[in-house]
Amino acid sequence: MENEFTEKMLNLSDKELFDILNNKERYQEIAFNAAFNELKKRGFAEEIKPALKEYEEKKQKERLEFERRESLPELYSQKSIVIFSAFFTAILGAIMMAYNFRKLENKEKSKSVLIFGFVYSLSLMFLISLTDVNMVKLILQTGALIGGFVLIMRFEKFYPTDLEHRNKPVWKILIFALIISLSLISISTYIYIKMNS
Repeated sequence: MENEFTEKMLNLSDKELFDILNNKERYQEIAFNAAFNELKKRGFAEEIKPALKEYEEKKQKERLEFERRESLPELYSQKSIVIFSAFFTAILGAIMMAYNFRKLENKEKSKSVLIFGFVYSLSLMFLISLTDVNMVKLILQTGALIGGFVLIMRFEKFYPTDLEHRNKPVWKILIFALIISLSLISISTYIYIKMNS
């Protein structure tokens, strides 16, 4: 690929090569390097020094920004907490938020959100099992679905106000949730079949 660009630069005029140097954001890095090397061969070593300096400064800034971003804590987003809470109860949302607090070195809130999530979800499940009134069941089920919002409203204020973070991928927690859910469904189905056989 480098040879291909090097050959292309041979056919360009000095003006076209300087255009690549002065508009580097429009070109691939390999094209910039090929244009730079061709101009150097043509005797423009002094003229291309400012472009090279600017280019190196830009790369340095990009590298520092990348390192800064990589050093930020990797946390579950509020959106993923709400979605997972709706599909897998607020217990899972609480686990995700507890992970966030642990990453932020706030073990106290990590424990608090876990306790809150378990008590919230299990209380609603228990109350749903007690009532036969459809309207009450609907209200309680709605409360279960919005567990993620409740968690965020209750605990978001304990995040640092200037918090910057990277979004943590949800694949591992999704696989975990699916395994637990399928296991519970399998156990429930097995018990049901045994009791009715």
